[in-house]
Amino acid sequence: MFQGHSICSLDAKSRLVLPSKFRKYMKSEANNKLILTRGMDECILLYPQDEWDKVKSVLLNYNVFNAEQRYFMREFLFFVNECELDSQNRILLPAQLTEFAHVKKEVIVMGMLDKIEIWDPDTKKSYDEKRYGTYEDIAQKVSETILNKKFDIQN
Repeated sequence: MFQGHSICSLDAKSRLVLPSKFRKYMKSEANNKLILTRGMDECILLYPQDEWDKVKSVLLNYNVFNAEQRYFMREFLFFVNECELDSQNRILLPAQLTEFAHVKKEVIVMGMLDKIEIWDPDTKKSYDEKRYGTYEDIAQKVSETILNKKFDIQN
C-alpha cells in the first residue's frame, strides 16, 4: 500500500520518475502499467493496473440512467491515460492532466493506500489552507463515521 510523500521534479518533457518508495509496493500483477486520471481537488490520480481493474469493476455497477452517476463516469473516464514505467522508471504526465492539476516543474507525489496522488505544491498548499477545523477535529468526525463510534479525543 502506498503511503508517505516525495517531492519530485518533472523533466522538460513532463516525465516523472516514480520514487522507489512507491515502486516497491507495485504488485507484479500491474505489469509496470499505470493509469493516470483526474483526481479530486485538482490533483492527478495514479493507479497501478491491478488497482485500476478494481475501480473499473465498481464503475460497471453505476447506473447509466442516473444523471449524476453518468456525469461522474464521463468526467472521471474522460481523462484516463494508460502508461508504462520506462527503463528509467519514468512516466509521462499528459498535457491535459498537467493543465487540469496546474502542474509545472515540481510535484508532490503522495501515497493514498491503493493509489497515488500527484499535486502541484501551490495547489496542495491552497487545498490545505481552506480545510475547516483542526486535524484532531476532522479525525474525530472521520473516526465516528468509519468506526461508527464516538471517541472523546480531549484529555
